[in-house]
Amino acid sequence: MLNGRGGEIPTAKLMAKQARLQGLIVGSRRDQIEMIRAIDASDLHPIIDRRFALDEIADAFRHQEAGHHFGKICLEF
Repeated sequence: MLNGRGGEIPTAKLMAKQARLQGLIVGSRRDQIEMIRAIDASDLHPIIDRRFALDEIADAFRHQEAGHHFGKICLEF
């Protein structure tokens, strides 16, 4: 949780927008540190599908929306 264990949820606004709230548990800070160490030790690197210049951001979003990418879509500036 990014804002701690508690917080106010604006239920009326969520309902008015017919929004859905979904939680995700990803592990502890220690888990994250251990994962980063493992990635560094394994020399893993992300797969880059395609790079776009910042002024091509609309093309980057269209590429993502098409759903044919495999890996990260990057903006360079």
